[in-house]
Amino acid sequence: MLEKMKTTLLRFMQGRYGADQLNTLLLTLAVLITLLNSLTLRSAILTLLADILLIWTIFRMFSRNTWKRRKENNRYLELTRPVRSWFSLTRRRLTDREHRYFVCPHCHQNVRVPRGRGRIEITCPRCKTTFERKS
Repeated sequence: MLEKMKTTLLRFMQGRYGADQLNTLLLTLAVLITLLNSLTLRSAILTLLADILLIWTIFRMFSRNTWKRRKENNRYLELTRPVRSWFSLTRRRLTDREHRYFVCPHCHQNVRVPRGRGRIEITCPRCKTTFERKS
């Protein structure tokens, strides 16, 4: 029975766009607004906003115009790239115990060097500027 439902759903979703990063954001925002609204404010405007976000998410998931949905998602990814890369670099810096990260004073490139080597001279791989730091 479960296998039959799975194949039916797969057949239904064929040619449709499905989920992507923008849909994940829209769904998360809708859930957060709904929780905030139910716990504190109970505003009709927030309920309407959450409903609009949910409808937009469902519309995007079931859309057959995959080219347009992909273009929307790429635009979203392009706009959020600086924020996502900052979080990625910060997470990498916090979890990497074997290296230290420095910023080149000339071109602002992030440079990774091994920890525990004392005072070393670092050469930037991008602009070839050398600067001295304690690792």
